[in-house]
Amino acid sequence: MNTALTIIGLAMFIFIIVYSLKRAKEKKQAQQEEHEKIKNYGESINEETRNKNK
Repeated sequence: MNTALTIIGLAMFIFIIVYSLKRAKEKKQAQQEEHEKIKNYGESINEETRNKNK
């Protein structure tokens, strides 16, 4: 009985760790995509400004 409870407890613990790592990876990827969008937008604004000055 104790062995079964230990195995179930460890399985739940591992599931929670894997789930949280997966969420962290997805969040980091979403932040990176947002950073790229902002960077591209800033570069386009800079390019427009450079072209106006010419």
